[in-house]
Amino acid sequence: MKRVLGVLLVLALAGCGGGHDSANSSTLVQARVKDAVSLDPAVATDGLSLNVSVEVMRGLLKFKPGSFDIEGELAKDWHVEDGGKAVIFDLRPGLKFSDGTAVDAAAVKFNFDRWREPKNPYAGTQPFSYYISMFGGQPGIITGVDAVSPTQVKFTLSTPFGPFLRDLAMPSFAIGSPAAIKADPQKFAQQPVGYGPYTLAEWVHDDHITLKANPDYSGPKPAYQTVVIRDIPDQATSVLELQKGSIDGLADPRPEDAKSLRSDSALHVYQQPANNVAYLALNLEHKPFGDLRVRQAVAYALDLDGIVNGLYGKGAEVANAWVPDGMDGSAAAIKAYPHDLAKAKALLAAAGFPHGFATELYYGTAPRPYLPEPQRIAEAIQAQLKQAGISVTLAPFEWAVYLQKIKNGEHPMCLIGWTGDNGDADNFLYTLLDQDSAVKGAAQNYSFWREPAFHAMMMAGQRTVDEGKRKAIYQRAVTMVHDQVPAIPMVHTTVPAVWKASIAGYVPNADTIVYYELMHPAETK
Repeated sequence: MKRVLGVLLVLALAGCGGGHDSANSSTLVQARVKDAVSLDPAVATDGLSLNVSVEVMRGLLKFKPGSFDIEGELAKDWHVEDGGKAVIFDLRPGLKFSDGTAVDAAAVKFNFDRWREPKNPYAGTQPFSYYISMFGGQPGIITGVDAVSPTQVKFTLSTPFGPFLRDLAMPSFAIGSPAAIKADPQKFAQQPVGYGPYTLAEWVHDDHITLKANPDYSGPKPAYQTVVIRDIPDQATSVLELQKGSIDGLADPRPEDAKSLRSDSALHVYQQPANNVAYLALNLEHKPFGDLRVRQAVAYALDLDGIVNGLYGKGAEVANAWVPDGMDGSAAAIKAYPHDLAKAKALLAAAGFPHGFATELYYGTAPRPYLPEPQRIAEAIQAQLKQAGISVTLAPFEWAVYLQKIKNGEHPMCLIGWTGDNGDADNFLYTLLDQDSAVKGAAQNYSFWREPAFHAMMMAGQRTVDEGKRKAIYQRAVTMVHDQVPAIPMVHTTVPAVWKASIAGYVPNADTIVYYELMHPAETK
């Protein structure tokens, strides 16, 4: 009863008297559970941030909506030279950033030099985690970026790099205005300036972000001149607001909410393709997880079928391997560790823990596409490990605080996940498990597992463009990870999104990005 009264009070304070008619409005309103962390796409590592920044800033390339096929954005065409060690892009002429300055080869070079050079004066204080993880450090695989002319830029690579074009199409490598970055690199993360279908009009932290259509964008002209992204932490509240019409869409609803909303003819529940993994990372730098037997014991102690069937909805399945089915690196021969308490206890005893041990599980409190109910999932893991003699203390944190703690390696175990960025197995395996990503403060390898043989496989996969050879390499890599258990993949899931039936143009994307500029009122018959 107390919860219901609280929801009603929130609605009253929000002004629930009238609905918002998106069919006759120039404003589109979407709700989500959590605010962005940073709107500098090179700094952001979370989808909440990148989903906003991609509307304000675009890169050389982009993915076609609904697929991971590549097409030009700032670049109109490109070609490869020197056996794959040079890539030349021809830019669209006459483009302007929203501050009126030119989108040219010099601007592209400025951005990449900012990311590549550890001592670049405009780097700011936050690490460029995505650049480090996708391009192998600083300077990494990119040894030079040259403005050949105002409309042509040349990238020189140390070696042919298989995922290079896919990486460049990711929202993380959008090009920002050099003038805005030079004025204040730290401020840029709060007030980004780029070339995109929208500009940032307002950001009231933990409340809302407002975007305004950019009249100078040369791509599809947005039907909705204003987009408001509201932060509504209580999902019951956002469901009620959606049903009464004060918001138009809801990102990442809980499985039970998505199920109930399917019966509402005024709404449309979409399922975004499975392109993610939720996993339990075991920090090898914290005892006793440096012992393989302990890590295997944790894997055997988990009942993944129980977690998936009890806490996930439509489209979820136990993760047998790190990458989703159909992607290079998915291996039919690999199966998730079965639930076997006797084997878990025997392994713990062999490792010197006949009575188990105590540890902590860190998790972020904000629901994520791959962790729709993080507290309940963490509690399920806690209860299952207790049966094997492992006493787990739960350590919940607000999302931004949580991310920094696990990047610093403060956790013994952490519950986290990943949504693929580019349809390439490298984006899962290298980013999440390679030693290059185990850099304290900027880590995305939260297990801090450093295996030279695995690293050699990752380098081989990146340096070949033969897709058959790459697939074989990544399948061997997935097998090694399964055997060494630096982390335990738990679930792959499709992700629901809800929009009013009166809105058309939404395209479910595997990377969960929403392209607001493609959305428009549905035609009435």
